[in-house]
Amino acid sequence: MKLRNILLFACSLLLFACQPAATTTPSTAETAPKTPLALQPTPVSTALFQVVKADGSSFGMTWDDLKKLPLANLTVDGKVEEGPKLSDVLTAAGVTDFSEVSLNGSSSPATLTKAQVDDNTILDFNNHGTVKLASTYIPKANWTKDVSEIKVK
Repeated sequence: MKLRNILLFACSLLLFACQPAATTTPSTAETAPKTPLALQPTPVSTALFQVVKADGSSFGMTWDDLKKLPLANLTVDGKVEEGPKLSDVLTAAGVTDFSEVSLNGSSSPATLTKAQVDDNTILDFNNHGTVKLASTYIPKANWTKDVSEIKVK
């Protein structure tokens, strides 16, 4: 019996000695290369589009900003367009005086004079989360879709 216990003890020691040593591996955060702050991703802006003022400063217009503005209706080619007036958008962005505005987006950039930024020019809400220019001064085929920037001069 004594010999058997010695053999079991020896086998246990051999099995224990054959197992790999436990090591701690550094976490991903510890091994990841350090990225300079200037190269790290910046948070995505929640602005729907930018209003670039004549002085070069800009104002990011969000959905929440647009929802606070009164809605206007504009009927063009028998279809009712709905959204805030461009004049109200400019006022909300802090624009008080201008001679013209240019709109850029996914199609047909447009330029309007100050006289054309009236009740007949709105930013129509579309079905995919952006706005388009709607105006009686520009043919419907040339309306700026998915407005991303409004430049004020």
